[in-house]
Amino acid sequence: MATASLVALLVSDAGTSGRPLERPNTLDVAWSLRTSGRALDVSEQPAVVGDRLLAIPQGGKVAMVDTRDGRFLSTARSSADRFSPVGFSGGVMLAVEEWFGQNTKAVLNAYDPATGRKLWHKAASSTPREGEEDSWLGQPPFLLESGPVTQLSDGRLVGLVPRTGAVRWSRPTPELPPCERSGADDITPPASPLNAAAAAQHIALLRGCPGETAEIEVVNGEDGRSVWKRSMGRVRESVGVSAAGGVIGVGLDHDVRLFAASGKEIPRRGADSKSGLWPVGEADGVVYLSEGHPGVPADAGSLQSRTVHAVREDTGRTLWKRPQGPQAPSSVTGEAIITEAYVAGAYGGDLRWSPGDARLQGPGASSLRDFAGRQSATVPWPVAGTYVGSSGDLLIVRSEEKDGTRYTALRPGHRTADAERPVALGGVERRDWPNACGLVSDDFLAELGENYVKLPVKASRKVMGTKLPSPSVCRYATESGSDDGIFSVTVRWVATDEAAAETYATSVLPWGCDPALGGCVTARITQPQRGVHLYTYRTGLQQLPVAHATVVSGRYVFGVSAGNDKTRTKQLIRRLATHLTERSWDATDTASSPLRASTSP
Repeated sequence: MATASLVALLVSDAGTSGRPLERPNTLDVAWSLRTSGRALDVSEQPAVVGDRLLAIPQGGKVAMVDTRDGRFLSTARSSADRFSPVGFSGGVMLAVEEWFGQNTKAVLNAYDPATGRKLWHKAASSTPREGEEDSWLGQPPFLLESGPVTQLSDGRLVGLVPRTGAVRWSRPTPELPPCERSGADDITPPASPLNAAAAAQHIALLRGCPGETAEIEVVNGEDGRSVWKRSMGRVRESVGVSAAGGVIGVGLDHDVRLFAASGKEIPRRGADSKSGLWPVGEADGVVYLSEGHPGVPADAGSLQSRTVHAVREDTGRTLWKRPQGPQAPSSVTGEAIITEAYVAGAYGGDLRWSPGDARLQGPGASSLRDFAGRQSATVPWPVAGTYVGSSGDLLIVRSEEKDGTRYTALRPGHRTADAERPVALGGVERRDWPNACGLVSDDFLAELGENYVKLPVKASRKVMGTKLPSPSVCRYATESGSDDGIFSVTVRWVATDEAAAETYATSVLPWGCDPALGGCVTARITQPQRGVHLYTYRTGLQQLPVAHATVVSGRYVFGVSAGNDKTRTKQLIRRLATHLTERSWDATDTASSPLRASTSP
């Protein structure tokens, strides 16, 4: 399950923003908004982010938001079968309309973010037709600061005026024969003889196949003029080009050469012969690189690891390098590198039902690294969700709710470190986390009449890398060994207040359709009383139904799960969930003590 790791990389004497920031260790909510409809119930239609704008797909419309303050700007509408935002370029929002069936077609459109008005459109065509020489080839456009650059059906690469769609420059792309496969038994598609990447204001075009001499040419996105070109030498196995910010990386086999958009080469030694090295961005004269190392050959399930490098653009000197785990950095803001990470409380795309498993703990989270490369503990988000992207200095995440989708913008901050209120627990004290084996009272267990045995889960004493004084997961089994009576109780999260607990709990429920089953199989969520959500979760390869509950009691969020979905089991889960809401935490007790009986009605 993927989410994001936020690595703040401000380099002092090697190029800084001039703003001395303390080591970031919090993510504060800058704004939060909810849109109607769950856009991902039918298909993966992610939102797209620009420096100052956010485009949110909502079926037949796309909502546009100013990311600086979360203010809604306008809505673009379409009657197409699919309406997909592409991104922002030159102050306009690009989106593609698609119709399926007998009259299949696709159209590239530009919209005014301030009003939602369509400014221009170009229909897609794979071959040029008389009178339609300016039709769009159908490939995603390059999104430059000066305006979009795309390829037309006649093969020309063109720059478009952002608000009119008029062609302001064009240049032919060379007709190159396809690359040959490496061998007769090779079933993989042959490499492309022409690769391209977009920097902030330039397009990098790389020609060449394995066994040939590669050549790179960089084109100005504003006027189509060739800025520089260079022979890169003979390619043995692989060739590729990447761009991030104003830095262009040319990969030749297992080496990479870095260039500024001006053509100046950034001195850089080759990567390890078994690793890959690519730029992820640059800021204030420092280039940030991600180096990937393959997993263990004997272990097919092993993940590759990565290292982040900070390199001076003028000298190529490595300022520092730090291990990053298996996640590849995805973007660089003015003060941060955003990297996706794997955390149990996060989800992406069709894994969005995953947090519905009441045995899981914690919201999505990020990791923050300061300008010296020092990494803080994992910092939780206020919701379980998925990383959308970065806009300015904000990290934007998405979470699902009953009647819509919530977008939350988070800003890195700093608070005084406190060993008893660790960053990974959102500033809550360790002792505030109750003993999961004390959540269900002995009197309640006696009423069940099954002679229950409490089985604390040893590994649950650690949440988000932070050690707790007591287990946060407890399994309850009957002495008779009957599977029907087995259940588990999990302390899913302890929030700073009741409102925060409710916000988090809402985001972990499996709303909408279960994507693993196709069609629209729901969890049949019910709320018999405030703070209690009952539902049927599906687990394992066979997607077997099991009774679950998520419970909010004050600032505590609990999960209750069973082993099946029989009527008797569902009744047990409901009784347990109600029991947990009737108990409250006594702050004078220790974390190893149970919750005491509530005196409130």
